[in-house]
Formats: sequence, C-alpha cells, structure tokens
Amino acid sequence: MKTKLFPLIYLFAFLFLVSCGKKKETKQETEEIIAVEVQAVAQKTLVEPIIASGVLSSKSEMKLAFKTGGMIKKVYVSEGQFVKEGQLLAELDLSEIDAQVKQAKLGLEKSERDLERAKKLYADEAATLTNVQDATTGYNVAKENVQVAEFNQKLSRIYAPTSGRILRKVSEQGELITPFSPVFILGTGESAYIVNVGLADRDVVKVKAGDAAQVYVDAYPNEPFNARITQIAQTVNPATGTFEAELQIQPNGKKLISGFVAKAEISHGKGPVSLVVPVEALIEADKDKAYVYTLSADNQSVNKTPVNIGSIFGNDVAITSGLTEGTQIVSKGANFLSDKSKVKVIQK
Repeated sequence: MKTKLFPLIYLFAFLFLVSCGKKKETKQETEEIIAVEVQAVAQKTLVEPIIASGVLSSKSEMKLAFKTGGMIKKVYVSEGQFVKEGQLLAELDLSEIDAQVKQAKLGLEKSERDLERAKKLYADEAATLTNVQDATTGYNVAKENVQVAEFNQKLSRIYAPTSGRILRKVSEQGELITPFSPVFILGTGESAYIVNVGLADRDVVKVKAGDAAQVYVDAYPNEPFNARITQIAQTVNPATGTFEAELQIQPNGKKLISGFVAKAEISHGKGPVSLVVPVEALIEADKDKAYVYTLSADNQSVNKTPVNIGSIFGNDVAITSGLTEGTQIVSKGANFLSDKSKVKVIQK
C-alpha cells in the first residue's frame, strides 16, 4: 500500500512546482504599468501675488440722480425691473420747483414791461440810453432765469437714458434727498465686470496696466476668474489712503451680480527667475530636500532623483539643484510610483 503512495506524492509535487513557475512567469509578464503626466522643468519668474479686495460692479453701470434736492414724490420702478429708454422712473414733489418756475416767468414779464417803457421814454427823450441798456440787461437776465428754472424742473424727474435693468434702488418714495445723490443704479446691458481694489503705496509701484490677476468671489469659492488691470489711479484716495486699481474680469459664463465681494491676486512679474516644478511632483520632502521622478530615455520608466528646493510660490516650487532645464519629470501620479517603475505617459 505504501509503495503505491510514493508515485502520487511525486506527481503532486511536480504539479505544484509547475504551477508556481507559471504564476511567477505570469506575474513577470503582467508587471503593472502606471499612467502619468509629465512636464519639462522650466525657468519661471517667481513672485508673491499682491492680495487686495473690492466690490464687483458692471462696467456699464449708470448712476441716476436728481439735479435738485427735495422730497421724492413717486418711484415708478423696482429693483431688477427692465426699463425702456425714455421711461419715467421717479419724480420729486414739484410744489417748490413749479413755484420757482412761475416766479421766474413773472420776473420775465416785469422786465419785458420795463424794457418797453424805457424804450418809449428814450424815444420821447425822457430817458437816457443807459436806462434802455439797463432795462435790456434786466430783461436778458430774467429770460435766463426762466431757462434755469425750467431746466431744474425738467431734471426733477428721472427718465431712463437708455434701456436696461435697475440693478439697485438707493432711495425710497417720501425720502428727502440732496442734489446729485444717486437714486438708481442702471445696468445698460451685458458687458465686462470690473473690481476696484485699493493698493498700498508699496504695491502700486509694482503693478502696471495689463498685469494679470485672478479674482475670487464667495458665490464661486473654488473657481478663479481671469482678470487684467485696466486702470491705475495716479492720486491717493483720501478716504482710504490707498491707490485704486481697476481690474476687468471675464465672467466665464457664470452669473455675476454687482455688489459681490471679491478678492484679487495680482501677478506683477517682479521677482527672481528660477527652475520650477509643480508641488505635486515632489515626494518625501523634508525641509530643503525632496525627490522627484524623472522620465528615462526610453520614456517607459522613471528614476527617483534627489533635488534641493527653495521657496514655494503658490503651486510652484523653486529648485536650487538636482535638475536641469528641459528635464522631463512626472507632474501627476508621482505618489503611485517607485524607483524604476514602468510608466505610460498620457497627454494633458
């Protein structure tokens, strides 16, 4: 019985060895290939962005106001309402203004009678030429007073200068208002949006028109909006002690509303030039030491390469030694690699 078991034991041992050999061979044949993104090490100007804040507004906003002061008799529109060109939006109580127009017209009538009487007396040689000239001047002044009163009467009503939407209603019906105080803010169409930010004197000298910036608003916290400086004030704002800079931003298809609080990061381009890599490319960073994976010559594997790092500017890390310009490094996927790992380069 024992002699019959020995061939079976040998058979099982042989099959086990063959199976292990096949598994080892299969494992070697199916070694994992990891997809990664790579980029060339390049030189870049590294700068700390200038941080400033402001309020978002439309480039095409118009502030509408009365020329004269008084009590608002009637407001005919509400916030968000679309209005047509020439539409009556609001008017003052005209009691005092109409009285001023009537008073000016009565003065004109009197000066006209005075002028006619002076001319008749001059014709009868009962008055001098100076009397006629004085009466003529009085008549002309009275006529101008009527024009001023009628002009003020006209501007005691607010009409829409163009079609648009009421973005904000600043004053309410029954409110006493001073001359030229805004009553409405009218948006005249879809246009670029701007942010006015205040810059300190140490920052305003670093920027110029055309400098790029990124703007963030609370409504879209994780989405930066590209912007550029379009204007820089040449005098300080006495109310804030800062110099105002206007940034024009692109909506990126998002709904933006005037009044959003915005934070701007302005890149002024004045700083040291250094070799840089993205922060995602670094592994095992310790103080000024770290590693990156460089692409091998056959583009099919990577080498773990030690580097010395300098300052970090946002997503960019300055490299002080260990790499040369143009070296291909793994920019995404480094955390899944080890030295000599097989890789497949994918396009961004």
